[in-house]
Amino acid sequence: METEPRFYKVEIDGPVIIWKFNNPPQNLMNLETGAEFIELVEDFEADQNLRVGILTSNLPGVFIQHFDVSTILHEWSDKSPEDLAAALAERRKTAGPPRGLRRLRTKPIISAISGQTAGGGCETTLMCEFRFMSRNASLGCPEVNAGILPGGGGTQRMTRLLGIGKAMEMLLLGKVVDADEAERIGLVHRACDPEELLPAAIEFARELALRPPLAIAHIMRCIYEGGNMPLEEGLALESKLFFELTQTEDAKRIMRTYVEGGQKVGEQLIRD
Repeated sequence: METEPRFYKVEIDGPVIIWKFNNPPQNLMNLETGAEFIELVEDFEADQNLRVGILTSNLPGVFIQHFDVSTILHEWSDKSPEDLAAALAERRKTAGPPRGLRRLRTKPIISAISGQTAGGGCETTLMCEFRFMSRNASLGCPEVNAGILPGGGGTQRMTRLLGIGKAMEMLLLGKVVDADEAERIGLVHRACDPEELLPAAIEFARELALRPPLAIAHIMRCIYEGGNMPLEEGLALESKLFFELTQTEDAKRIMRTYVEGGQKVGEQLIRD
């Protein structure tokens, strides 16, 4: 970005970038916060020195509350079907949950869920590769209680993550769960005590950053793109990307060292 972000505090820790969402008093999402985050993610993707991103909050007690309901009520509810369709198409280009998390990326992002997170905030976490959650936080998509549905990908991503049965329960009841329950059902990867949340996410990010970046990018592509293909097409993509990686200097060097020096030497080379 050419200017300082308005809605995010940005910190860099070696190969790890941390975005702290900052839209007081409630950390509501809106069109502007979504558009700004798109730019931040695009900058992250373009910077070869950065390997992993962490999205968290700068406000105590809240991560990302939800999309600003006043926008839905005042700007969308009185539109004709045709105008609404056009408005929604435009929203998908620029609004949150951020489009920058929707498209195929090459670098992983961790959401460090540090407080209350609902609706669009929950949908944003579902777009991240990893989710760490504080035990004083809550997470869910309660839109049904407001007479609407999760409109930022929640019905689709939660179903793919949890399966139809659990997604039905979560979304039809508008359930909001704590960290231990979220970890138990697979909604998050790890439940953490509040003081351990960001350190745990950073430690995990550093581990990820040790892995060869092109291998990370190709694995992500296999999962995201191949996972939406028929099995045979997904296997073909996997084979294509596998053989591409075997031709890279990184892979040749690591495999050669593994063969010559054994497993421990090869593993150490990966970390170096």
